[in-house]
Amino acid sequence: MNKQQFLLALLGLTLASFPAAGHDGAALTDNHSDKLALIIPNLFGAGGLTLPNPTHNAHFDSAFQSNFVPFNTALAGQLTSLPIPSPASGFTYTFDKSLGVYTSSTQSFGPILAERAETIGKDKFYFGFSYQRFRFDSIDGMDLHKVPVVFQHAIVENQDFLKDIITTDNFLDIHIGQFTTFFTYGFNDRLDVSVAVPFISANLNATSKAKIRRIGTANEDCTVTFTTCSHYFDTTIGDRSEKQFSDSGSASGIGDVIVRLKGTAYRSARAGLALGIDVRTPTGDEYDFLGSGSLGFKPFAAFSVRAGRVSPHVNGAFQWNGATVLAGDLATGRKQRLPNQIQYVAGADVGVTKQFTFALDLLGQQVRNAQKVVQTTFTGANQVGYQQIAFRKATLNELNGAAGFKINAFGKLIVAFNLIFKLNNDGLRGKVTPLIGLSYTL
Repeated sequence: MNKQQFLLALLGLTLASFPAAGHDGAALTDNHSDKLALIIPNLFGAGGLTLPNPTHNAHFDSAFQSNFVPFNTALAGQLTSLPIPSPASGFTYTFDKSLGVYTSSTQSFGPILAERAETIGKDKFYFGFSYQRFRFDSIDGMDLHKVPVVFQHAIVENQDFLKDIITTDNFLDIHIGQFTTFFTYGFNDRLDVSVAVPFISANLNATSKAKIRRIGTANEDCTVTFTTCSHYFDTTIGDRSEKQFSDSGSASGIGDVIVRLKGTAYRSARAGLALGIDVRTPTGDEYDFLGSGSLGFKPFAAFSVRAGRVSPHVNGAFQWNGATVLAGDLATGRKQRLPNQIQYVAGADVGVTKQFTFALDLLGQQVRNAQKVVQTTFTGANQVGYQQIAFRKATLNELNGAAGFKINAFGKLIVAFNLIFKLNNDGLRGKVTPLIGLSYTL
């Protein structure tokens, strides 16, 4: 494959990954009511939690439902930074002037999630596939399987009605599978171009157990007749003070395609520095959590050292994000900017044998002007405290560890396995994320 053929293939692959018809910031209608982004906002109803009382507006609402943008923003932020395997080949080559041929430049197959300074080599072509499964089970240290939320009565003249509240225990289960195809081509001995095309499968399940707390209407008898009962659920459980709400959905499709340009800025016999930039295209459907919905640019630097079998490396990057409806208003289609991120990686890969490389990394990112989930206490008119959540502006520092290995199965085929594990609680997180991949160099 020559350079012109590769460029045409790369352009065609990138253009083909764009949706034929996107939402383009348009407001969601009833035709899009099955979108994953609407499951949580519409879990209790389009405008909140309304009880079936014909005599007055028994409407309850909560910032959890009406202002759940921070959750969507946190998920969109994760979609901008889902780790993908490094598109740098496990086999890298430099031109040996004394021999007049290209020779292998490293004794290991390189890192799994980080970048090293070496480029793949002139006219070398590398492609691979990987699969990762993310299961988000906490946000800022709070268990997503047990999120407490309090609903308060809408403003009415009857003060006793205003004292009643509804407490809820909420279970949120979010799974994202990411299958990524990536290609790298060496234009010359110092410049690579890469493309990563992710295919995403997203699953969201939400369940809420709600209970009416009759603080202002405690004297009403709701067990026999409902003619004098102000607040009740349309159920047959006991005195109709409890009800369970649930919804779920799944979607799959192309995610946000990433195009990378990487060049060697400095190279010596034992060390090197590469500079590059990632361009993230908003090709995934943000309303189904398949993509972030925003254009992104990530300039980065990668420094690595060759010390025999051990190759330490350090990466630094700044992720600039554009506007997306996930950070704005789903109902109207209004977009807002996603928070930018500072990302860094430090680690090493070790060529244990000629066929086996071990890789260990520390992965970090700082998200400024983010929304942090905190647990607070709502004090009812009965002076009893009920747990709930709130959102606060904060800087989030997410820290993960990663450990894995690469095996040269045969020829130029490499099999990779890796585990990402969280080291702190900031952000939307999962405990462990496995990765398995295959790659080949031509």
